[in-house]
Amino acid sequence: MLDVLGNVTIDGRTQAGWTPNTSEVAFNANLCLILNGSGSTPNAFHVPSSASNARLTVMGMQFAGFADAAVKLEGGSGHRIAGNQFGAVGGGAANQQGIHISVAAGNSLIGGFDDPPSTNLIAGSLASGIQIDNTAGGSTIANNLIGFQTDGTGDGGNATGVSIFNSPNNLLQYNLIGNSASNGVTIGGSASSGNLLQYNLIGQGRIGSVPAPNQNAGVNLLFGAHDNTVGATLTGVAGGNTITNNVGPGVWVSTSGGNGNRVLANAIRTNGSGSAGVDIDLAAPGPSGNQPSNPGIGPNRLQNYPNLTSAVRAPDGSGTIEIIATLHSALNRSYRIDVYRHPSCDLQFPARGEASIYLGQGLLQTDANGLGSAQFTVPYPAGAGLGKVSATATSSLGDTSEIGTCIDVVDGMLPDLLIDGFEDP
Repeated sequence: MLDVLGNVTIDGRTQAGWTPNTSEVAFNANLCLILNGSGSTPNAFHVPSSASNARLTVMGMQFAGFADAAVKLEGGSGHRIAGNQFGAVGGGAANQQGIHISVAAGNSLIGGFDDPPSTNLIAGSLASGIQIDNTAGGSTIANNLIGFQTDGTGDGGNATGVSIFNSPNNLLQYNLIGNSASNGVTIGGSASSGNLLQYNLIGQGRIGSVPAPNQNAGVNLLFGAHDNTVGATLTGVAGGNTITNNVGPGVWVSTSGGNGNRVLANAIRTNGSGSAGVDIDLAAPGPSGNQPSNPGIGPNRLQNYPNLTSAVRAPDGSGTIEIIATLHSALNRSYRIDVYRHPSCDLQFPARGEASIYLGQGLLQTDANGLGSAQFTVPYPAGAGLGKVSATATSSLGDTSEIGTCIDVVDGMLPDLLIDGFEDP
């Protein structure tokens, strides 16, 4: 085990025969240096918490059989781990963890943007493929292949793909995360806030859209994690993840989860195959009814979902639908209503929708009784057929509701805006 105390670069790319990964969907690098912990060595490279000025760069290496984490970062900052293979090494034992960012380590970059040679393959870890629990947070995990074999389709699942615990302001973008024995991504602990997940593919590979189900939730927020974002920011529409095929809910703010967790503008579908979970789920798995008094006490303040009462395709062929939504929630508050399309309602819970294709958003204002109605237009794909739509509500505090009622898109004239009809289905 090498303790890194200064600015150190370990570069396996210098070896004869090395070639970089060139694939955006698999891992075809030829890496010539293999470090094997034989199941007893804790780490290959370790930055101790006392090494405040350390900076470690590791590129072009293979790691197998490390009993703690192949690369463990506890101090220093500006670390770069790129173009490596953790696990799925022929003849090598599993790592306990691929990469662990902990204690006092500062911002680190795992992977890279728009650069296939920077992709890390992280497979077969007995715990988390990547564990982040440093108090400073601020790391970036980008463009990695997590839970797959080198072909981009085979099962190389970790126990958990990425686990963030009591660490704020980390960024996960453009990763493929699948085949985990538990969650694809876990965000836990009351100090976990400001984490941002965007443009990830969770529960599916890119080659032929091969299913790669995580055996619990695609994303699970728990133990007080609060004010995190899965998808778009509260005022944005870009950044959606694709979260599909998972055995549990797509995004689950579980019973112990905190408040202010935004789940916006994602493509979430075909989840909950082995549980009662819905695509966007609060508290216990499965659909929860709206609260008679809202906000409530529970994850995301048990934000009530909107009821859609009408979805009418424009007769002029303009590629829009007119939505009427109603909501019973907090008094005199503004809500973002996000609308999603799917060919059918949720197969387990037909009263609820699937957050499959994001269409757009509108604003709804509640009155002094906590009641509100909104009529607004969202884009609708030309030639898409009528299908079904459903919606979520997100408060100005950042609490996103479960996915709500599922109704038919119809052709015809829009009815007059209703001012009642707030009963739950």
